[in-house]
Order: sequence, then C-alpha cells, then structure tokens
Amino acid sequence: MRVAEYTSELGRWDEVERVSDPRLRPYVHGYFATSSALARPVRERHLPATEVPMLLNFGASHTRVDAESDSEPQRLDHAWVTGLQTHYHLSDAIGDRRFMVVRFTPLGAHLFFRLSMDSLTDRTVPLEQVDLRVASLVSDHVMVARGWAERFDAMERLIGSRVTPFAVPPNIERAWNVLVRTSGRTPVGSLASTAGCSHRHLIQQFRTRIGLPPKKIAMLLRFNRSINAVTHSQPANSARKPYLEGSPADDDALEAHWAYIAAECGYFDQSHFIHEFKTFAGATPSAFQRGIPTPAS
Repeated sequence: MRVAEYTSELGRWDEVERVSDPRLRPYVHGYFATSSALARPVRERHLPATEVPMLLNFGASHTRVDAESDSEPQRLDHAWVTGLQTHYHLSDAIGDRRFMVVRFTPLGAHLFFRLSMDSLTDRTVPLEQVDLRVASLVSDHVMVARGWAERFDAMERLIGSRVTPFAVPPNIERAWNVLVRTSGRTPVGSLASTAGCSHRHLIQQFRTRIGLPPKKIAMLLRFNRSINAVTHSQPANSARKPYLEGSPADDDALEAHWAYIAAECGYFDQSHFIHEFKTFAGATPSAFQRGIPTPAS
C-alpha cells in the first residue's frame, strides 16, 4: 500500500493507494483515498479515462460542473458512480475533504452493478439511484469500517462476492483486452474478426458491457496514453487524478515534442493528436501543460 503526504500553498493532503487482489484485477485496478484541508477553493479538471470510478465520500459535499452543457452544477454527497466520459468535467474543492475511489474497469463495473453500462455514459449518478441494494451493502460494510485499509478490504470482499459468479463473453473480453494492450492502436475494423462476430454485434456488446463503442474506446485509450506522455507524471495504470486549474507544469514537462507524442500514441499526425486532445481535455496540449485551459462554454 502506498502512503504519501503533501503540503503546499493550497493546504495539506495525504493519499493512500492500493492495487487490487490479482484475482480481481480484470474487474478493478485498485483503491485510492485522500484526506485534505484546503486553504482556499480550487477548481479541478477531471479528464476522461477508461475507468469507472465509484466514490465514497466521508467529508463535505462535492460540486460537479459539466463543462459541455448549460446544466446546473450537481451536488454530490455520500456515494456516486461516474460512467465513461467523452469530455472533461470540473469540480470545486474547498475545505476538509475525505473520500475513497474504487477504480473499476468498465467490465468490472458492468459485472458489479449488473446493468448496461451505456446507461452511465457521460453521467455521474448517486449510488442509491444506480442500485439501492448495492448502496445499502456499501453503507453497511464499507462506510462503517475504520480506516482506509479496512475500507479497502471490505470493498474488495464485496466486489469478489458480486463479480465472480458471472462472466463476460470471452470474445468481448478478448477484444477489450486487445484494445487496452495496444493503447487503442489496433485497427477497430479488425476487432470484429478477433471477437468472431459482426461489427454491428461488437458495437452493441461494447455499449452494453463497457459503455462506448470500440472506436470511441480506442480514442480514449490513445488520449490517456498521450496525457501520460504530456505530463510525465503517471504510469499507464495509475489512478486518474484531477488537474488543478491554473497550475502550470514544471519547466521540464514543457519539453514535450508533439510530433513524437502523436506518433508514439498512434495518431495519424500532429494535427490529429491536437484535435482529439482538445476534444477530451478542453484545451490544446500546450495550453493544458501551462495550466491555461480553454474556458468552459
């Protein structure tokens, strides 16, 4: 288990992170928790990733702002689930915060919640609205545990009890693993052959069990790889953390070579990379690095 503590002009916070049991690794990458006391409000930019996080909140309410719509900010209190996203969103952080993140894979979330994952795409939904029984189980077994380690253990037992009796069709899991292993660089047209089904059936299965069609998943995987290359800060399987608005990268991180990153991450060319990056992050790579994102519409 990794434990870290930080102090800056923003305040203090600590992080605890643990990977999942190897037997559950296809379903959940691991668990992440943080406690913080922020000296002033900060706005966080959350980027799309190929994970489905479930957040358990032990502190103040969160406010989520949809950067791509005119909808009212969403207040989130106890526990909630965020499906796969096709654009970034913002949240306002202030004061004392304590929360835990369960880092489901899309297939793991599908098995755990036992629902069609496209019902969560581009949505953040309170856990009791996703599944009232699951919300009760989480409340009874995880929320009452003492300390992050005990909460991680309780959550892992609950995941094991719900996902092991079920199985994803092997051909769909195989197609998903091919995309993940190649960071989206496998031609989507070849996946149907890999899965031994029609292209139309593959799209339908991906929507149901993952939340997005294969082409969009490939775009997300390429974007996630490019974010790691741009920021030089996270391994491929790390927890996707928010980025603080107005916080420029270190000087060393501004040495990125866009053409090299574009080729390394599987884009056709530099303009293709910049276009897709801006679609997901809401800013060009250069603006994102310097902490000056394009204002939300």
